[in-house]
Amino acid sequence: MNALLVRWVWWPLLVAFVVVARVWTFFSSTSRRRARRLAGSDAARQAGRAAEARLRAIVGTYVGSTPLELRLLVVEDHYARGWADSGLFTLSRSAYRVSCEMRVTAYFSSPLPSAETVAHILDAGERALSGIPFTHDLALRDSPGGLAHAGHILAWDQPTVPLPEHAEAAHDCRFRLLWEPPTASSVASIRRRHGAVFALTLPSVTYFRVPRGRGSRLTRTRVPSG
Repeated sequence: MNALLVRWVWWPLLVAFVVVARVWTFFSSTSRRRARRLAGSDAARQAGRAAEARLRAIVGTYVGSTPLELRLLVVEDHYARGWADSGLFTLSRSAYRVSCEMRVTAYFSSPLPSAETVAHILDAGERALSGIPFTHDLALRDSPGGLAHAGHILAWDQPTVPLPEHAEAAHDCRFRLLWEPPTASSVASIRRRHGAVFALTLPSVTYFRVPRGRGSRLTRTRVPSG
């Protein structure tokens, strides 16, 4: 009797839920075409330009306050589609139809030895409102060959472990990838021409979002200053 009850009552209900869940997931997820249209809107591009300018300014702070000389700037601009998912009697979806994010990695050389260059960077970080988050006290907690604080990650060539080539972040929807200058095609080429390489990775910035729901406002995220 119980087996018949499961077969004739619960199975149809389960099948109906699965069908409804799949339909809901399909219509609740942002299509690739719509996501690209939203990410390429005038408002999104304006927010992207502002975010890139602020990130470039942070890189400029290092150039202006330390012996570091900029050799390559990599700007990765991508967006994520709004998603929806379903489990066993559960439905979930992201709060945004599209979310735009930017990441900047800068590669430098220095006319000074690496240890002396790092000392100058730490000295610059000691100055009030310098925009450089690294200090001598914080450096004591970091591992040799790298500094990390406030989302800034600085690494440099070691005698036996040189920095690897730039690894592009894996994203489903890339909007733009900029190498500047284009002639500096690799970390190895910088090393051959200028010696030891320093790499600065700034925290990824979500600069634009489109929330779900009627009457919802576009969200522009302010990039924190360095």
